Amino acid sequence: MTPPYPPQGPPFGRRRLAGVLGAAAGVAGLAGCSSDEAKDMGTLQVWGGIPAESGPQKIIDRFQKLHPDVTVKYTRYVNDDRGNLKLNTALQGGVDIDVFFTYGVPNLAMRASSGLAADVADQVRSTPELKTFLDKDEPKALFDGDQITALATTRIPQMVLLNERLRKRAGVDLPRRWTLDEYLEALRAFADAGKYGSYTLPDIARIELGPNYRFTPKGDSNFSDPSFLRQFDLSAQLIREGVLYPWSQAVARQLEAYQQNVFIAEEFGLWITAPYSLRFLTDQEQYPHDFTVAAAPVPTSAGGDWNTGEYGAFIQINSRSPKQELAWEFSKFWLLKGSQDMVHAGYISIISDVDEDELLSGILGEDAEKFFDVDSFRRTLFEDDPRLHLDTELTAYAEITQKYEQQRDVCWLLEQTPQKAIKTVDNNAQALIDRFQED
Repeated sequence: MTPPYPPQGPPFGRRRLAGVLGAAAGVAGLAGCSSDEAKDMGTLQVWGGIPAESGPQKIIDRFQKLHPDVTVKYTRYVNDDRGNLKLNTALQGGVDIDVFFTYGVPNLAMRASSGLAADVADQVRSTPELKTFLDKDEPKALFDGDQITALATTRIPQMVLLNERLRKRAGVDLPRRWTLDEYLEALRAFADAGKYGSYTLPDIARIELGPNYRFTPKGDSNFSDPSFLRQFDLSAQLIREGVLYPWSQAVARQLEAYQQNVFIAEEFGLWITAPYSLRFLTDQEQYPHDFTVAAAPVPTSAGGDWNTGEYGAFIQINSRSPKQELAWEFSKFWLLKGSQDMVHAGYISIISDVDEDELLSGILGEDAEKFFDVDSFRRTLFEDDPRLHLDTELTAYAEITQKYEQQRDVCWLLEQTPQKAIKTVDNNAQALIDRFQED
């Protein structure tokens, strides 16, 4: 799955993280920011993964105009392994941070279990404009009983991008809706035309099972579901056939973080990603190319029509902040008034006062027709109304993710059979679930 913008590195397990943070807390304290007295009560410290110039600074400027007695300082951290460790260490060590953003469910699960985020349930319930965050049937917030410790700020639908030059060369029609089998036919057509079809397959299990797909209704491991084996098996088969990009090269070139490089180089023709990636396709200075791109929906599979995208980019308040009231005012402003500024980063805000045309224009950028089949993006992102999810069962989530990715890699490197790999994932996941339930 394509990681949320900015790219996300491997997750830390809860026990591993606790050890690292315990060792690093003293270092953070030496920075002179470990006590409330050392904190500037008139300055709100906000940490996020998006470059300030891509939207956050505009929100900050408008907030400060309404609150001239407040200074908001934005610190960008890179959403990778090192960047997340930096944020976690700072939070644990008492560095002056009031509001922070979390990208990806593994990081969210870890910070929730570590008590790093404050409960904002009362504030949400007292703000009618935020009632969507109280919906537990289609959750956009992280609940722990009656507590709420994270609020998603954006919809992150995924879509299939198609290189139009390669699509026409392969003789593939631009689909408005398609099944997984039809998608596989397109991949093979691209490969027959001399290119790889794609980097990875869409997440078949997610499409078929939807939210919390790793767990049974009783909370046990669900990796014995046939959809997970099909993902491993079919991917290995297509890698072996030269239809999917070789996983050995994907690992060596760190394509989980840099897929855009290979797509723009036209090494594969279909790319499953989210709106935040479109910024690469309009940056002719850093990513020059001379082809246009169209969009198609994520295919359906076995009757399942869940989009593999999610609600994400969670805003959270530091549970140790002495400025939680001010931090909430800023968080609320971001949620209710930030949509017009964040659209240029490819963010479709949960609560938006921006109409569809303006959203599309913001996401695709200037001279959109030069780079994109605009109508296909309109259909895919808005008219199709993709079904998004938020996982709320987070038991051992980061640890299970790590075990899954380890076995995925050895399977797709063709060093392990899909059956043995997914069986190992299932056994490891169940052991982790059992262990966490005993704690």
